[in-house]
Amino acid sequence: MKVSINPAGFEAEHLAALNRSFGDWGDGRRWRWCFARSSLSEPADIVVAEVNGAAIAGTGISYRRMITPDGGTLLAGILTAAWSLPVKSARGAYMHVISEAMRRIAERGGAVALGFMPQNKSSGLQLLRAGAMAATTAYVSTPAGWNDGLPGELKPCVLTSSLIEELFRRVNRRAQRGLRFTYPDIGEFGGQFLERPHPVEVLADAKGGYFILERLSQAMNLLAVLPADGDARAPGQHLIDAAQLAADQNSKLLSYASNEHAIAEAVAAGLVAKPGFITVTIANVQALSAAVSNALEVGAATSACLAMLRAFHVENGDRM
Repeated sequence: MKVSINPAGFEAEHLAALNRSFGDWGDGRRWRWCFARSSLSEPADIVVAEVNGAAIAGTGISYRRMITPDGGTLLAGILTAAWSLPVKSARGAYMHVISEAMRRIAERGGAVALGFMPQNKSSGLQLLRAGAMAATTAYVSTPAGWNDGLPGELKPCVLTSSLIEELFRRVNRRAQRGLRFTYPDIGEFGGQFLERPHPVEVLADAKGGYFILERLSQAMNLLAVLPADGDARAPGQHLIDAAQLAADQNSKLLSYASNEHAIAEAVAAGLVAKPGFITVTIANVQALSAAVSNALEVGAATSACLAMLRAFHVENGDRM
């Protein structure tokens, strides 16, 4: 088995493997957005396992900056669209790919590797058996026919330069006491949240909060909720507001939540929450030590990661 990084001319084969593995992963436009867009400050990597010249497993690695609860910064590698073909020769290939991905993340200066996946996905269970840590999340959606019966209050916004600057400001001030993604400049923020494979809309609520949604062919993908200063409403209410918008447009809402209170409130309102994981694997103890301003041994690094996981804020637009 040969495992390589960024093999030349692999785009078409990679895209075909993703669509074979996931059913309908996407087209070349989505592939280029995930792995080759120019707004990324840290270029993505692709790790591939081959047997006799045929690709059998792989993963992308998207690099993203994060801020710790104490204000330190670290580079994380996100395992993006990991796949393994259902063939006998692919047995064990996934973990060979992940091992090489960890080495590559450390080589690039990354402190940790992140994975986002449903709890019933076998790849996540393999990561946990290999020593990854995990926090519980949920994929939140609206069931068929859902409607809370209240008139929706979200209104579309014209995406001006001043509004983009305000969205950029708000996205970087989320969860100030938690572990969160940060976007170093407005170009990287725009590339992540606004310039996506499908049309993006920004809507405002009556309190001055903003909702960033991506309009998919059969659903609305809630990328981020950016409340107004002083908005004290329960976090789950924002999910419910977005769900009502989708219902009013005869569509389905897709979202992602790491806040247990928001998940519980959404479920109480009749939304569906599919259990998920954020997995974290330490790739480079030295880089993690620098982020927390403290020299760590492996055991202490694990404890530090677990503490940060308990305060991890992530939304759909951050993940991919």
